[in-house]
Amino acid sequence: MTSNAELSFRVMGASARWAAALAALAAIGAGVAAGLGVPGHDQWVGCSSVLAVGTLTAFGFLGRRLEAGQDGLRYRTVLRWHRLEWDEIDRFEDVRVQPGDRRLSTHNLRVVAKLRSGEAVWLPVPYAGSVDAFSFEDQLRALRAAHHRYRPGTP
Repeated sequence: MTSNAELSFRVMGASARWAAALAALAAIGAGVAAGLGVPGHDQWVGCSSVLAVGTLTAFGFLGRRLEAGQDGLRYRTVLRWHRLEWDEIDRFEDVRVQPGDRRLSTHNLRVVAKLRSGEAVWLPVPYAGSVDAFSFEDQLRALRAAHHRYRPGTP
């Protein structure tokens, strides 16, 4: 499956990608300022380092996406692309996940592809906090419809 994806989901929208790009430019600018020896260059080195680490983390997170087409699913995690064919997938389940910070009372929603082999594959998207649960449901509904349409043996 190449670029003929019928569905394409990303973790966040274009505004988040622009913010990460601007943070990358700020990290480069702070690094250049530190290299030129401007007054307080030690602070610029620290600022550049923090921005660089944050930017790399953001780009890794923002690169996660899922594409669905006639051939199956193709999803990107932080490091590489993975594939699942429709006949490997038994069903999709939505799972409530506790947030990493126990002080937060909201749950996050994730999608798990249950395979015919009994394995469970956690998909990077759709993913939702409590705020965007409606878009999560729409994306999950579209994913299930594509699975139903392309699964072998479906009339």
